[in-house]
Amino acid sequence: MKSLGFVYVARYLGNSWKSFDKTEAKAIQDAGLKLISIHQKSANYGGYFTVAQGVFDAKEAMENAAAVDQPKGTAIYFAVDFDSQSSHVKAIIAYFKAVKKTLEGYKLGVYGSYTTINAVKGIANYYWQTYAWSRGKVADFIHMHQHENDVTVAGIGIDRNDIKKSPGHWVEEKVVEAEKTEVAAETIKVSTYKVVKSVGAYVNAADAKNKKNKKGTVEKGSYYVFNKSGDMINVTKEKGVPGSWINPSENKKTAVKSSTLKYHIVKKNETVTSIAKKERTTVAAIKKLNPSIKILI
Repeated sequence: MKSLGFVYVARYLGNSWKSFDKTEAKAIQDAGLKLISIHQKSANYGGYFTVAQGVFDAKEAMENAAAVDQPKGTAIYFAVDFDSQSSHVKAIIAYFKAVKKTLEGYKLGVYGSYTTINAVKGIANYYWQTYAWSRGKVADFIHMHQHENDVTVAGIGIDRNDIKKSPGHWVEEKVVEAEKTEVAAETIKVSTYKVVKSVGAYVNAADAKNKKNKKGTVEKGSYYVFNKSGDMINVTKEKGVPGSWINPSENKKTAVKSSTLKYHIVKKNETVTSIAKKERTTVAAIKKLNPSIKILI
């Protein structure tokens, strides 16, 4: 999964066929993937959501998180896994208020439709919206967006999600401080990539490599590089936030990495011809890079 360009993996807490243990948590992290915890046993009908159930679920989630050594301060997501209506909102809000009041040491994440996410806005710490039952709407404050279900990648059945903001994944407190230092350094060193024409936008590196399942386009412009996998590049307009995977071969003939541009300060009596000769380039190349400047040949 890591080699295909995935960054995060969301898995279930508990003791069921779909839950993970310490061994799996270590395997995920050793592979360089970031782990996100979910607590869900049912939560797929309106009558499930009561104050008592919220208290019970929060206590059980804390026990299960401790059993796999989930770091304190990270998120546990609780689901509303059905098409909630306005008639369900009051009970859902009461449930999540009970969860948050009971949950100690961990942050509250909510998974649900557009209606659910908006109903509990301000209660939770993290928001994970599914496209299901959302009727094409996407909230602008969410941390994750589930946009496809029941697909197979590398022989594994998964649901695809886009990460909009840091989603409360596992990370030790001491590592958080180290990450802050690392990010501060990266703001100086961050790579950029120039897209000179519209190219395909893909969900993962494998799709980009095979040029299939295109989800849209990446328009002409300069982008930050969020991630790389082989020759594939994840480009983004917002530094540190995942964007779209592209295949540089679609942009190869005319692409220019911003880091390769060389600047020359013009001196008295220099001409474009003399500069081109000195910099071992051509007059046409200099004029192309400086279209708005009137210069003497």
